[in-house]
Amino acid sequence: MANKKTVLLTGYKGFIGEYLTPYINPDIVIDLKDGENILSCPLPDADVVIHLAAQPGVINSMKDPVHTVNNNITGTVRLLTHYKNAKFIFASSGGTIQETIESPYGLSKFCGEEFVKLMSDNYVILRFANVYGKGSRSVADKFLNNDITIYGDGSAERTYVYIDDLIRGIKQSLSWPQGTYYFGSDQTYTVKEIAEAVGKPIKYEGWRDGELKNACLKNTTPDWQPTKDLMEYIKEAVCSQ
Repeated sequence: MANKKTVLLTGYKGFIGEYLTPYINPDIVIDLKDGENILSCPLPDADVVIHLAAQPGVINSMKDPVHTVNNNITGTVRLLTHYKNAKFIFASSGGTIQETIESPYGLSKFCGEEFVKLMSDNYVILRFANVYGKGSRSVADKFLNNDITIYGDGSAERTYVYIDDLIRGIKQSLSWPQGTYYFGSDQTYTVKEIAEAVGKPIKYEGWRDGELKNACLKNTTPDWQPTKDLMEYIKEAVCSQ
């Protein structure tokens, strides 16, 4: 097809990447699981870069902030340096909206955003709410698949987005104008509400350093809307068990 743009996707073997890859059929894929580290691997030419690759996890970042910084900041800067003329779509986090960022992970994503804005003339920054769905690390999926442990008193509140809704939104973002967008909604629940919906015995432990007590995002996208509600998802999962 004439004028077809070459799309590069990093982190295609991660949770979101595995859902996104068959949906958009990128021309080039890079993932650490294939031995391709964005800090050092060859970088083929591309017209569009969708940058999902990152060291995830708040708790992991508290344990090893250097690893988080290298992957999430230095890796992003290397891509930005190479793909100066590409449209750069950066996967960020709702944790970056906090007035005081509590973890190296959240700070690494915020710094990544700032480097994107500094170094790219054609960028889209996507701030994700907490993503749930089969294979995710979300609170809901952890509670559905394991014993329930709540850290703190259960009052921590989050906005949630279903993986299929998110994937559809990322594809739509390929045509969005430059800017920062929140994949959020009015779908906010406390950890305790989620635990009670799952219906298992609940164990409480102390708050963990770095974890946010509130991460609620509104939807600021131009043409995307979520379609699935977290409680509907939990009910379906519980009924199928």
